[in-house]
Amino acid sequence: MRRGFKAEAERHAASLGTAIGCSDLQSPNLANIAAHLRVAVLPADQLLDGGVGDLLTLHRTQPGAFSAATFSPPGRRHLVVYNPVDLDGRYLSPTEAKLDGRIRSNVAHEFSHFILDHDVRRVQKIAEHYFFTCNPEQEEEANWLAGALLLPRPLLVEAARQRLSDEQISTLHNVSVEMARFRMNATGAKMQVARARRSRSA
Repeated sequence: MRRGFKAEAERHAASLGTAIGCSDLQSPNLANIAAHLRVAVLPADQLLDGGVGDLLTLHRTQPGAFSAATFSPPGRRHLVVYNPVDLDGRYLSPTEAKLDGRIRSNVAHEFSHFILDHDVRRVQKIAEHYFFTCNPEQEEEANWLAGALLLPRPLLVEAARQRLSDEQISTLHNVSVEMARFRMNATGAKMQVARARRSRSA
């Protein structure tokens, strides 16, 4: 990851939160981000002839093979498509998907590509199989920014002050436990709060 990007990502997240009227102590509503970016978001079953059946077949063949992707149809606004079938093979309705930590992370990842002005991934056909192209560095940047969007650093500092567990953060802000744990460790929020407590007690 390029030098200085992590701090840049935190600034992007803070700026976007301000633009959509979201407190930095809140996890943003992704629908508001989509409206701000002028991006449409749809579950993949709405675009497939076989609907959910096609996604369930894919899940049985290779669980987790498809999470989300971005398309740029000619003359139309960008479209983020997510897989509404979770890793347990359960279909999530659009209402459930809005609260599902994994899907929110996947959609935020796609938004991050737009915010960072990354190249839109393309479909390539190799030996009768179709693949999405990707730039590993850009994928890493999008992963990092997605975390900053979903869990702003000030939110994590406040959670650390309240001694909230990763599981509690996950429940409160509709993110996965893994995302909560990653962000808490990566930002050093707990260490910051711990140092402040030691300083006050000295």
